[in-house]
Amino acid sequence: MKTINVRIGWELLLFILIVLTFSSYQQIITLEWNALIFPAIILALILGLCFSIKYTFDQEFLYIKNSIFGTTKINIKEIHKIEKTWNLLSAPAPSIIGRVEIYYKDGSIVISPRDFDELKNELLRINPNITVKE
Repeated sequence: MKTINVRIGWELLLFILIVLTFSSYQQIITLEWNALIFPAIILALILGLCFSIKYTFDQEFLYIKNSIFGTTKINIKEIHKIEKTWNLLSAPAPSIIGRVEIYYKDGSIVISPRDFDELKNELLRINPNITVKE
């Protein structure tokens, strides 16, 4: 199985950290550390989600693995188009920048590979009929 590295969007994680910090500002200044447990748990869950996403494939399927939501299995022969996108819909794509939408027989899914060209070349090697929009 070949693995494509996931792009972790530090801009997204920084935004979440800023929101959690501002929402807990009063507790931070008054040193109410017990009140910070909930934001810390939320941050830990988000980090766990981001770092658990994996994109792997073999000669037949692309597997998009996420520890909480399971695995999406896409037949590479059914993929008809891949394109770069700014679609911010919820997806197994822990980055705002560098998202790729994969269109296949049953719908589409947005992912964020670290190297778009590597993903594109590997998919085209298995299915040369894929249309690529950059």
